[in-house]
Amino acid sequence: MAKQKSTDDDGVSLVRSTILNAARPAAEVEDAPRFRLVAGRDVIGQNPGEWEPDEDGLPPDCPVRPLGQDGDVSFFLDPIGSIRALKPPFGKTHIMSLFLGMTDYLEWAWPRFAKGGGIDSFAADAVAAALVRACANRGPWSAVDKIRGRGAWRDAEGALVLHCGTRLLMGGRLRMPGEYEGYVYPTRPEFTLPARRDEKCVENPARALRSILATWSWERPDIDPHLMLGWIGAAFLGGALEWRPAAFLTGDKGTGKSTLQTILKRLFGSWLVQAVDTSAAGIYQHVGTDCAPVAVDEFEAERDVAKQRAVLHLMRQAASGGMMLRGGDRHVGVQFRARNCFLFSSINTPPLPPQDLSRLALLRLKKLEKGAKRPPIDEASMAAMGRLLLRRLLDQWPRFDETLEAFRDELAKSGMDGRAQDTFGTLLACADLLEHDGWDENRLGAMTDSGSVEPWHQRLAPGGMIEFEDQAENWLACLSHLLSVTPEPLRNRSFQTVGQILENYYNITQDVDFNFARKEIARVGLGLVHKEGEPRARWLAVPNQSALARTLFLDTKWQGDPGAGVWSGALRQAENELCEPGRAKINGVTHRVTLLDLNKLYGDGGVMTDGA
Repeated sequence: MAKQKSTDDDGVSLVRSTILNAARPAAEVEDAPRFRLVAGRDVIGQNPGEWEPDEDGLPPDCPVRPLGQDGDVSFFLDPIGSIRALKPPFGKTHIMSLFLGMTDYLEWAWPRFAKGGGIDSFAADAVAAALVRACANRGPWSAVDKIRGRGAWRDAEGALVLHCGTRLLMGGRLRMPGEYEGYVYPTRPEFTLPARRDEKCVENPARALRSILATWSWERPDIDPHLMLGWIGAAFLGGALEWRPAAFLTGDKGTGKSTLQTILKRLFGSWLVQAVDTSAAGIYQHVGTDCAPVAVDEFEAERDVAKQRAVLHLMRQAASGGMMLRGGDRHVGVQFRARNCFLFSSINTPPLPPQDLSRLALLRLKKLEKGAKRPPIDEASMAAMGRLLLRRLLDQWPRFDETLEAFRDELAKSGMDGRAQDTFGTLLACADLLEHDGWDENRLGAMTDSGSVEPWHQRLAPGGMIEFEDQAENWLACLSHLLSVTPEPLRNRSFQTVGQILENYYNITQDVDFNFARKEIARVGLGLVHKEGEPRARWLAVPNQSALARTLFLDTKWQGDPGAGVWSGALRQAENELCEPGRAKINGVTHRVTLLDLNKLYGDGGVMTDGA
């Protein structure tokens, strides 16, 4: 988008080449026709009401299938494969709705005879009894664990299953939505089907797409387009992944964010859920059981912080597929399990705690070069590319686990922790599935501009990545806050933080001796401890519970409640004998305290020294 070097160089011709032989979406081998509601009372070939029950106790070819029960709620698949939940009483109108108006079948299966001998309706009570009994025979059923909405999933053998709304691609066949291997794939509005295997392209569509992505002015041009490509692959795979990485796209006006988002929308088509300034409730109510990607635009730092935290919490849960509980109508709780890859975009990045940073890639865009033109990629071209990319994921999926494990092992060499390996390993593995056929360990490195190969553990070393520069272990973040915050009692003093007082005391400056340091830090509920046999006091005493010390942690996650602070537990997560339990008298009161060794803080190689 930025440079427009030539038609061959900007990726446009490559995109065109991907659709030279791409026909309109066509069916593969189908096991069932599209939905058709059959009318006619005598299609079964038996007299009304005279039928042999099937294994569920229902009439033959019953268009409504029982799933099971949860309390007094009965779950069914209706004639077009949608999930229905019914509670007593099952009135006549409810039954007609469940059967989608198939009164001919109802009157044949459960006839109500008029006095003259003819059938004038169906026996609603008999229908309700049969349906409830059928669900009871199926036993307990949990919607949250058994429903698989639109998107990608794994079958019992680990193969990829694509639920495209009105079609299910499973085992190389297109099937009707329904119940398979204990899971229910309900009918939903259509998602775009992948390209057929016989739809050939001149050029690998993923390489064409990466060529387009590279035209933006990324902060890390050798990394970010690759991670963006990996996110696109992961977003398609959604529920089939054990871990779903997110991406955060930032850039000022004129960086091309809107153009990139437009291309992504055209690429994903109906797969992508796009929202602006939304809430977590709005997202999970819209997404439901689908594992489609979610793009949240204008996620600005100055917006409603509480609402942003809720959305980020949803992203965090979606990454691992963790269970979420929400209040519902009539005091009935609602269980919800998100399995979506999130993409955020904004001019400014909102506050992101470490647990969120470990789940996403930060992709920063810089200003485009003057005169840069928008890539002339039309909607049809990008839609065709999306179908072709989805086909590549299907074809390459059998090697995904092997590829992911190889990349995780590679990134472990860089010092990345397990969560970061999950995030960036998944992105690299998904990009590899899109770009290459089969696995080759030589791809554990990437080509540089000079033509040499640089291993990914060097290219993604945490020390040089923006995703990790503000991360700190919980105990260190708590300690840094303790030492750097300016509490009210020190606001107008010569030293306004505990860290300034302790550093000057430890280094024996002229202005700070033991008595001065002890008096100053006592103003905020802390103490200095001199152990027997030591030449000087070298231990900072932090009460485990103290109303005065708690003011140091107000509005932080270590604040806790009065009489139940969190900071002591956080500080004791420290390593290298930095802290130990003890007792100390502070401001006339003896406390159980956490003792922090000043030698480990300000001595050679200490946590707070320049060389640490």
